[in-house]
Amino acid sequence: MTADMIFTGNVVKMMTTDPLHYNNIKPADVAADDVSTSFGRLLEGAVNRVNNLQIDAEEMLETMIHSPGTIDIHTVMIAQQKAEVSLTFAKAVRDEALRAYREIINLR
Repeated sequence: MTADMIFTGNVVKMMTTDPLHYNNIKPADVAADDVSTSFGRLLEGAVNRVNNLQIDAEEMLETMIHSPGTIDIHTVMIAQQKAEVSLTFAKAVRDEALRAYREIINLR
């Protein structure tokens, strides 16, 4: 049996060329897990909101620099602080999730 390898970025796919292996067999349908899907969407939404706050704060800062009379400094500072607090909170949640994961892995 020979195997052909296809390299695509960081992903390596192996295709078997032996006709006895997996010939016309479709993989089993896996039911979508509602809990993991909803958690994934929740996490993705939270990260996107943090990213949007960062982008908005940066755009306000650029607007203040290029045309100072159009935006108030207090508005820019509030946006910067919201972005900073949301990023700090996201980092704290990430750290706690990693700590919990490591604790579960070490439970043996």
